[in-house]
Amino acid sequence: MSQEGAVPASAVPLEELSSWPEELCRRELPSVLPRLLSLSQHSDSWIEHIQILKIIVEMFLPHMNHLTLEQTFFSQVLPKTVKLFDDMMYELTSQARGLSSQNLEIQTTLRNILQTMVQLLGALTGCVQHICATQESIILENIQSLPSSVLHIIKSTFVHCKNSESVYSGCLHLVSDLLQALFKEAYSLQKQLMELLDMVCMDPLADDNDDILNMVIVIHSLLDICSVISSMDHAFHANTWKFIIKIMLTTDYFRKHSNCVVFLPTPFCTTLSKFPPSLYATRISKAHQEEIAGAFLVTLDPLISQLLTFQPFVQVVLDSKLDLPCELQFPQCLLLVVVMDKLPSQPKEVQTLWCTDSQVSETTTRISLLKAIFYSFEQCSGELSLPVHLQGLKSKGKAEVAVTLYQHVCVHLCTFITSFHPSLFAELDAALLNAVLSANMITSLLAMDAWCFLARYGTAELCAHHVTIVAHLIKSCPGECYQLINLSILLKRLFFFMAPPHQLEFIQKFSPKEAENLPLWQHISFQALPPELREQTVHEVTTVGTAECRKWLSRSRTLGELESLNTVLSALLAICNSAGEALDTGKQTAIMEVVSQLWAFLNIKQVADQPYVQQTFSLLLPLLGFFIQTLDPKLILQAVTLQTSLLKLELPDYVRLAMLDFVSSLGKLFIPEAIQDRILPNLSCMFALLLADRSWLLEQHTLEAFTQFAEGTNHEEIVPQCLSSEETKNKVVSFLEKTGFVDETEAAKVERVKQEKGIFWEPFANVTVEEAKRSSLQPYAKRARQEFPWEEEYRSALHTIAGALEATESLLQKGPAPAWLLMEMEALQERMDKLKRYIHTLG
Repeated sequence: MSQEGAVPASAVPLEELSSWPEELCRRELPSVLPRLLSLSQHSDSWIEHIQILKIIVEMFLPHMNHLTLEQTFFSQVLPKTVKLFDDMMYELTSQARGLSSQNLEIQTTLRNILQTMVQLLGALTGCVQHICATQESIILENIQSLPSSVLHIIKSTFVHCKNSESVYSGCLHLVSDLLQALFKEAYSLQKQLMELLDMVCMDPLADDNDDILNMVIVIHSLLDICSVISSMDHAFHANTWKFIIKIMLTTDYFRKHSNCVVFLPTPFCTTLSKFPPSLYATRISKAHQEEIAGAFLVTLDPLISQLLTFQPFVQVVLDSKLDLPCELQFPQCLLLVVVMDKLPSQPKEVQTLWCTDSQVSETTTRISLLKAIFYSFEQCSGELSLPVHLQGLKSKGKAEVAVTLYQHVCVHLCTFITSFHPSLFAELDAALLNAVLSANMITSLLAMDAWCFLARYGTAELCAHHVTIVAHLIKSCPGECYQLINLSILLKRLFFFMAPPHQLEFIQKFSPKEAENLPLWQHISFQALPPELREQTVHEVTTVGTAECRKWLSRSRTLGELESLNTVLSALLAICNSAGEALDTGKQTAIMEVVSQLWAFLNIKQVADQPYVQQTFSLLLPLLGFFIQTLDPKLILQAVTLQTSLLKLELPDYVRLAMLDFVSSLGKLFIPEAIQDRILPNLSCMFALLLADRSWLLEQHTLEAFTQFAEGTNHEEIVPQCLSSEETKNKVVSFLEKTGFVDETEAAKVERVKQEKGIFWEPFANVTVEEAKRSSLQPYAKRARQEFPWEEEYRSALHTIAGALEATESLLQKGPAPAWLLMEMEALQERMDKLKRYIHTLG
């Protein structure tokens, strides 16, 4: 080539270059390579570009400086290679619609494109193989365009192969051999690339962020490929997963470079989101799940241990403004649990770092680990409702059992509490209380379970101290609100763990003899008390409770006083539900008498219109149900008649549930013949209306109550009458047979839960204490009675009327009445009736 008159090396045809000997390639590389690169950049021919790529890889790549490959080769050629491959894929997909055994032209075109793709993948495989064969260390920065370009092409190939049945319709057999070759070549290319990535290392002088970002891109691309091949090749899928775990957690990337910590949670959380039991994971076999999980956990352990003391990592994980997408909320929760498991073996300083809030700067804050766990747990509504299951703990002599996410977090949280440093107890108390007051029910329940564990694990004095704190919080609540409900449940549970001497102290501190303490005693189960204290306390609550009821009955009985009356009724109901033998006949009689008298003051309009009256009504019903065997039949008839009328109106669910409890209690009763014809039709009407209710909560309770009633009643003839339609009959049959109402596949269920995620708690998340004061139980402003401006004048007028009636009665005792008196009294009676109707209109 150096002879005079010979063609310059830079002008030799491509066909001749492919036959050059090795020595000539090495010598002419500086002059030939620029020409090849220029041709590659300007060529729009797929075949020519691939020919150039193959010549560079096979003839000249072995003689190129591997330290300059990125600048001299990859960054120059691969972007154009990716573009041309995408063009081929677009053409392939577009032309495939017209494929048929009769259309030979399209068939030939498609087969040519597929063959060209196979050659391109082969050329890239050769490129990766050559780099793997070098004995030098491979710096990621020196090949950074290669992994991302190759992975893009691999993913595109796998997606096309996966969708081939729909793309080629009924003519897949005409190209299946080439599709199989294409998949095989892509499979080989990915295996070779993973081998290469396993060999690369970071440049210690390079920018950490650039290197880590490149690796994060690679990991995300591999995760995307996992989602594509999961249903195509399980073994390949599992191997890809194992490689992702290995490259992410067993290399030195994240340990040796400090800035990498900023990016660590992203690939870690993303990895978990693609892996079962995440709702966003693809399905793989149980064996592969266990294999991947085992490899992941083994390699995760040392990495997290090394990062525990690193403040940037703590800040990223506990960032108070962390706003993750739905698919990363579950992985974030698992990451926090892993960190929590590590802390017991760490010194106090590390626990303090993780378990306290911190103001890092004016704009940056971090929350404590416990608060973060509760918040993250709260976001996993979908995983909790299905529920998803995780690997359980192994115990001696027992096989490992999968546990729900709730069980997983609860067990690890309680284990952590046992090792909590005493100096951090204030942080623990604050986190638990904050979570108990959560608007999310299951988050509050988790905090209660952890608190109850603490009460049992800690000292008796600590338990008593916590009970006292919760009691004061309950008494200070401004009105009906979900926070009060949560605290009352916690108080009831904690009270069981108190030692008897501390229970006695509680009784002395919050004496049940005082009406002001009934807001506490309505939330306590008397079963928690030892027999002698139970009998004393039941007596005192019954005495003060019935006395308060009589006071209300003897006074003006205004709606404004119903709030305190409802508290009294709640305390009496707590006695009936939990006092047991301590509620003797005398106390039962006293309670039943005041309940019967209070019932007489209810009317349909007040119950329909006034929230406070609705609450009174819903408390009186279970009290009547408790005494159902000894109630006056007339009172039972009144109760059933009133409820039948009310069920036709729009009432809150809690009122309907109270009605449900009452009618189900009638299953234990033989109804006297004298009133059967008036009660039984109403009962069947009530059950029919309740069974037809569209509220899922009420529907479930109705089915349970109806089943109990039907099994226990002596009046079997009304059972069929309750099933007013075929739909209702089917509901009951499905319930009895324990079959679902909706035929839903597992995949459809997961998709539905993902869409519903967050619906049930977000509306309540921003409820404030001030809003709680304006609870829906408050009477309407125009009907308030507490501060009526003319109350004294009304009392004076009524006193005058009462005095006049007494004087008239006295005169009648002295002698006969004049003829006009009866007529005048009837006129007065009409005026009285008119005034009563007007008062009812005002409420």
